[in-house]
Amino acid sequence: MGMHSTSMGQRHGLRRTRKGSRAFIVEALILFVFLVATLAIVSQLFFASASQVQKSLELERAVTVAANTAERFSANPASTELDGTADGLSVRCAITPQFTSTGTLYKATIIVSNEVEDIYTLTTARYVSEVS
Repeated sequence: MGMHSTSMGQRHGLRRTRKGSRAFIVEALILFVFLVATLAIVSQLFFASASQVQKSLELERAVTVAANTAERFSANPASTELDGTADGLSVRCAITPQFTSTGTLYKATIIVSNEVEDIYTLTTARYVSEVS
């Protein structure tokens, strides 16, 4: 009888151990799936952030190029040499003069673009008096 109760207790202990190890494996798999899903989300956020940084840097370059072109326009509003490329970006400048009896108001629209799209547009004006 002592022998029978000992082997029965060992079998019962093995069942508990098997159930415990199955529960541990299931919990570990659930945790693994959660970690993989979290890693996928964080990776997507990281790559979206990197894309936004690139767009921001390109916009910053475009604003600088447009400002430099606007300064050259302000120095010589009748200039026809404002179009071109700068810092890897294309610059187009459309100048329209409005003549008055006392001078000329030059309006300029400066468009900075990359190979795909217009990035930044700046509108500026300069009045040149003809009265001495």
